[in-house]
Amino acid sequence: MAMINMLAVAALLGAALPLAQAQAPWSALPGGCGSTDNNFYSGAPSSAYPVARYKTPGGSIAFNGFHDGFVAVNCNVDNPRFTATGPYQTWNKLQVTYRDPDGLGNPGQQGSEYQAFVQLVRVSKITGVLAVIATFDSNLQCAQGTSCVADNNVRRIDVPFAHAFDFNNYAYAVYVRLHRALATFSLSPAVYQVRLEAAQPVISDTSIQLEDSRLALP
Repeated sequence: MAMINMLAVAALLGAALPLAQAQAPWSALPGGCGSTDNNFYSGAPSSAYPVARYKTPGGSIAFNGFHDGFVAVNCNVDNPRFTATGPYQTWNKLQVTYRDPDGLGNPGQQGSEYQAFVQLVRVSKITGVLAVIATFDSNLQCAQGTSCVADNNVRRIDVPFAHAFDFNNYAYAVYVRLHRALATFSLSPAVYQVRLEAAQPVISDTSIQLEDSRLALP
């Protein structure tokens, strides 16, 4: 009888307290995204200054050799065929794994010679107008729990945002750009992965609360 009562309580809890569903994550390796930069050097290539301006080891993106300037890629965000109705969580975090050797710094000041820059954007299929949804700038933002000092360490940051995705009327992409003003030693900014995530699932209905005394079985 006790086992039957326990099963009945479990069934009641399962029916009364459904878990909210979260939108499945989207992720990309920048090395597999489409280049938006002219990545060919116009001069004579050499072992010290190769033709390709950037390299994609393991799918990340970083400067190649002693190149400097800007390199960028666009990562197309696929339609997840998800309808954001009911007790659901949709994407609300842009996650970036990156390296910025000189840390934080305003434009033109110390700390701005290296930069990892990522934006989640959308483009209207009717007007072609671009809108920015979320931005990460390693010169202005730093991962929590780190000292944000100048070093060559890899960091990860979550940038929160709020947006109602509409794949019927817009195209979405994550834009990744690196800047290196000076090629010094082995210092180079890099982006290793970008990801869109939803909030953790939560219980959407807590209208029924069972006290411990009611769960006591004979």
